[in-house]
Amino acid sequence: MQFNCILVKRTLRGACIIAAALSMPAVAQRAATAPSSASIRIWGHGHRGQDYIQTLLAAWEGGFRKSHPEAHFEDTLYGNASGIGSLFTGVGDLAIMDREASFIEHDAFLQSAGYKLFGIPVAHGAVSIPHHARALVVYVNQANPLTELTMEQLDGIFDADHRLGSRRYKTWGDLGLTGEWASRPIQIYSYEIVSSKVQFFESAALKGSQKFSCCLNVFQDGPGLSAEQQIGAALKKNKYGVAVSAPMPGLRAVALANRSGETAVLATAETITDGTYPLARTVYIYVNRKPGTPVSPKVAAFLEYIVGAEGQAIVARTGGYLPLSADLAAKAKELLQ
Repeated sequence: MQFNCILVKRTLRGACIIAAALSMPAVAQRAATAPSSASIRIWGHGHRGQDYIQTLLAAWEGGFRKSHPEAHFEDTLYGNASGIGSLFTGVGDLAIMDREASFIEHDAFLQSAGYKLFGIPVAHGAVSIPHHARALVVYVNQANPLTELTMEQLDGIFDADHRLGSRRYKTWGDLGLTGEWASRPIQIYSYEIVSSKVQFFESAALKGSQKFSCCLNVFQDGPGLSAEQQIGAALKKNKYGVAVSAPMPGLRAVALANRSGETAVLATAETITDGTYPLARTVYIYVNRKPGTPVSPKVAAFLEYIVGAEGQAIVARTGGYLPLSADLAAKAKELLQ
């Protein structure tokens, strides 16, 4: 599907996704049953019968019980859409999500609780493992000689607002390519604009803009073909295209730098962990915390364990997700004070 209007904006879906996620019978049953004083109820990222984050969460819980044997956990991992709703309906203590909460989720919480949502980062996403907050990657056709981009250039390609810089990059010559490439228009590909991946891209690369440049070609999962497969197939046929996608084979990844003068890097476990790769995704845990009041002792102790040295070592050895950098882990711990 192609959007030919310069002012492409997302049509917001109603907050009913949260209500729908919380309409399951288990919710009513748990809301009617008071949890034990030591119970920590966790909702969010996951899927029935599939292990998206359960292995890591179980490892954190097992490690925490060594010093807190009285701790009990109730994990209800139905998906991100159920996470924030569990907090303002009182059926959950923590919401774990493989992305930042959306505007709709922030607003729904604010309207219900009367104050802003509180959350901290707890792990980085994977390089390429599905359902593990995979990094986004900028790809070009194998014939394209481009090797790197700054985030300002990426914004100038994809964003109609150009919030990271004043320049628009319309042709490959604008990016410094010569010869046959110089006058060729840049053709862009990505996911449908309401997807969580594009919402992350808007935040990380477009400074929150929701207005995409002309002729954005978008794809969504379909019968027998994932969005990534469709994006990859389109880019392989078009040597003048550029795509933002989760990792996929057969195309050339472009190294990214946060700003001009910095070293451009590819998405690897090392660059994601040390924070130098600009399109790395992060796992967050959110809490219903009223401003000016501390997180409840049992929840605070568990979160401090997760972002502490032992909790992050568990992330590193469990596999799938990647640990936070030491600086980011320290900042997360400070937020809990």
